[in-house]
Amino acid sequence: MQRIKRGFTLIELLVVIAIIAILAAILFPVFAQARAKARSIACLSNVRQIGTAFAMYVQDYDETTPSGRSGGWEWWVELVPYFKSLDLIHCPDRNDPNVRNYGGACTSAIYSRTKQSGYGYNWGPISYRGGGLMGPRTVEANCGQQYLGMSLAAIDLPAETFAFGDTYDTPRQTIAVSFALDGYGGTSNAGFRHTLGMFNYAFVDGHAKAIKVRGGFMGGAFNGKFIIPANRDIARTAFCSSQTAVISANGFDGTNIPNLPCNQITDWIYANYPACPASGGSNCFWSN
Repeated sequence: MQRIKRGFTLIELLVVIAIIAILAAILFPVFAQARAKARSIACLSNVRQIGTAFAMYVQDYDETTPSGRSGGWEWWVELVPYFKSLDLIHCPDRNDPNVRNYGGACTSAIYSRTKQSGYGYNWGPISYRGGGLMGPRTVEANCGQQYLGMSLAAIDLPAETFAFGDTYDTPRQTIAVSFALDGYGGTSNAGFRHTLGMFNYAFVDGHAKAIKVRGGFMGGAFNGKFIIPANRDIARTAFCSSQTAVISANGFDGTNIPNLPCNQITDWIYANYPACPASGGSNCFWSN
């Protein structure tokens, strides 16, 4: 007897293809979320390691935080001897280009970078008003403007005060509410890194963690946008070395935020900024 060979029918092939397509549609977003989560974890690991370097620096320099200077100087330059690899200053989720040399006249070391650092320093809550980890401005003959570091003893709540963290700021690298979205092209919280808008921060006492943030439009802020911790209790203390020192605009910015004690500034934003209308608006929180 001759055996008849039977293959798949067209209908059976179409059913198999449909099943594969359905599985792909289900699994591809899961894979994408897994990759995003992996990048977020890598970023948090960077923050923890730099936070350890920050703590070591503070102990070696009479309990004084790193300074800030003009002319291509960034806060992380002083920490490089403690963490060695410059890859740590780059967040896996921030790849905007930046061909720039750091260091200059203030140090014999020159660090060439081709993309932006992922992390900014705590200059205080609003623009150039201060209140963070740098003290009064001075002028040095070789280095130009210099902002001295802050004594650890002068920081009221080291375990609740940011040292540095995720930022979109450029060219200055800060985490200030009105600076940290300077390079962000979106207009919603949904576009933030990392998954679900969790930014990574290191605190003055050396610990690090992911914190949910939210943003909106702010007149006078760089790029017209702002970002703030979603937890009001965290936001209240996060940017302030002295919790009760009055932070004055002194003509440094055009925001509508009045002169207030540092730990009242973020509360004022929450109390006075409504949800943004669908058309956009100003001085308001994004709803999504």
